[in-house]
Amino acid sequence: MGRRITIDPITRLEGHGKIEIFLDEAGAVDNVYFQIPELRGFEKFCEGRPVEELPRIVSRICGV
Repeated sequence: MGRRITIDPITRLEGHGKIEIFLDEAGAVDNVYFQIPELRGFEKFCEGRPVEELPRIVSRICGV
């Protein structure tokens, strides 16, 4: 089993949030989870969009 790194809380975020990074046996990133329990609303219209569009869209909505 690999290692888990947790960053909790994320300080540049209004509300609560955390990041969990899972490393494999070699120390490479195996999986990452970005968790925010509050629904801010714009997540819904980001679903299904290409990831390249999101920084342009989200930066105009939120300071994250």
